[in-house]
Amino acid sequence: MVRRRVLVDGYFLGKPYGFGRFILELCRALGSRASDLELIVAVPSRIKIESLPAYHYLTWHTVPDANFMLWEQVMVPRLAHKLGCGVIHFPYNTKAVFTGRVRTVVTVHDLIFLTEVVRLQPLKAWLGSQYSKCIFKLATGGSSVIVSVSDTTRRALALLGMQATTVYNTVDGLLAVLPEIREVPNKRYILHRGGHQSHRNTERVIHSFLKKRHKIPDIELRIVGVPDGAERWGTRDDQSIRYLPRLTDAELAACYADSACVVAVSLQEGFGFPIIEGFGFGTPVITSNLDPMREVAGGAALLVDPFSLDSIGDAIVSLVHDGPLAQSLVEKGFARLAAFRSECVAEQMLQIYSSALGDPNDRGRPTTNQRKKTDASSGRSQGRQNAP
Repeated sequence: MVRRRVLVDGYFLGKPYGFGRFILELCRALGSRASDLELIVAVPSRIKIESLPAYHYLTWHTVPDANFMLWEQVMVPRLAHKLGCGVIHFPYNTKAVFTGRVRTVVTVHDLIFLTEVVRLQPLKAWLGSQYSKCIFKLATGGSSVIVSVSDTTRRALALLGMQATTVYNTVDGLLAVLPEIREVPNKRYILHRGGHQSHRNTERVIHSFLKKRHKIPDIELRIVGVPDGAERWGTRDDQSIRYLPRLTDAELAACYADSACVVAVSLQEGFGFPIIEGFGFGTPVITSNLDPMREVAGGAALLVDPFSLDSIGDAIVSLVHDGPLAQSLVEKGFARLAAFRSECVAEQMLQIYSSALGDPNDRGRPTTNQRKKTDASSGRSQGRQNAP
């Protein structure tokens, strides 16, 4: 029997966060799960294949590097046709407009990019924003299978008339780093994965910490991902706040494992990786009482009003001083993590790929939408032929 082939777009492999973390974890999950499908990942040539993990059920295929627009619209579909793939998985909100008879699966993380205002400078960021908005409206939907990373995103897509299946993210790959770097934790700092974007809510996290600092005088606030934060938020002379650059997986794992709590109080997200990362490293989590953060937390985190400095600050003080509360959240977090295990993610995605491929003897048949168009066209032609 001919093995059915699925091509996965691996453009963002090698990026430390966001799409990079997502695609690395997805490949790890898929590559470790037995399947009757042949899974191939398109890897840009800037990444050395030797630097990627070897998986039994997944192979890497190098493709000449290109900007993302050319890559997604031309390089990936061309490779799929060359390799005889029946399905392409586009994991970054958008997809190629034309893929011929190759069916498509699209992962949509959030819809923030549809309303996000991006300045003309830098030009690259502005072009990328315009591309995502235009292509999403043009290409997503129709006969594509849409996957959302949360029920929150799924409901948002439904409002646009798009049906999606929710498959949660996983961070098992990052969690596996822990045994290699575990040290005696000091638990004397609070961890926040920050950012310049307003929805990350970093400024409120800083001000809530400063407002309640007198109640936790020996505790630091460490913010990962914004090394220029002291200048940006005017805290250069404050020794209780440390701004860290983007970290390696080993460094990030150590930060999680040794922190008193994780503060992930975004105003808007598609999912919220820091929540389940905190669960996995045995660290109590504070997050927003908004979806999808509330959805991902599933009752295993301390929920706060992300617009209130007192709400955020009081939660931090509670977890620093209330050991039983912190421990109960750690236990709930470990239990909640079961919903995000790589085995679950792989099983769901493999089922989606198989469904998109359909009957292996029926791959060349048109989709339901294509049949409707053909039938309608045929009806019009017959009508013209039979007209007096």
